[in-house]
Amino acid sequence: MATAAISVTNSGFKLADRIRIQQETIRAKKYTIIGRLTAIVWEAQRNTAGFSQSAPRYQNARQAAEISDALKPFSERQAVLWDSITLDWLSHKDAPLLAVSWDRQDLLLPNGLAPLPARPDPRWMSKHARQACKHKEGCRGCVAPRIPQLLVGCPVVGDRVRDMIKDRTGRAHGVLHPITELAIMLGGQQGGFGKIRGGVGLDGTHLALLIDDSDGPENLHAHFVGGRFDFGG
Repeated sequence: MATAAISVTNSGFKLADRIRIQQETIRAKKYTIIGRLTAIVWEAQRNTAGFSQSAPRYQNARQAAEISDALKPFSERQAVLWDSITLDWLSHKDAPLLAVSWDRQDLLLPNGLAPLPARPDPRWMSKHARQACKHKEGCRGCVAPRIPQLLVGCPVVGDRVRDMIKDRTGRAHGVLHPITELAIMLGGQQGGFGKIRGGVGLDGTHLALLIDDSDGPENLHAHFVGGRFDFGG
């Protein structure tokens, strides 16, 4: 992960202090569970050379003629780019728990980040509809091959995490920033889906996610810091 100068917390709280406060809040269970975090979307600088010339991947001529520009499918370049700026658990079943502290100052991951599942290869195009497949379990023409959802070193989308910051203890954290949206499967009686929007805080920082993978991809430690967050659409 490349080192970059990133401001993720204000001068009142250093990074290690922010993480310590969140860890103490989790240990004391002073939080309210929101639901399951199913996806994270952030802004990122990516190479867009030739992007505007990439063509939508229509399934057939009728689809190309009848679908409006607003609803046209992604081109291969768009699909690869989208994969490079998202983390997706694909289902709420194995997604990490997301909570908010009682003082509503921190978004918390009480159990850390759950391992990321393999996701469909964004370069793949189906040859026929799954419903029309003569094979009960589908085939290579209608079932997308899966690729590991790597934080760094993905041969298809490149590094999802491209920045790094160290706290005063010397521990390194990969940084995803600025976070624009969190997709949530809501818990409790409300149920359904929800969104949390990331924004700029009064201190000028953006909402960011710090990821510590020093214990391996199956045991990711993560903390939301900086910026602000708003519930709702």
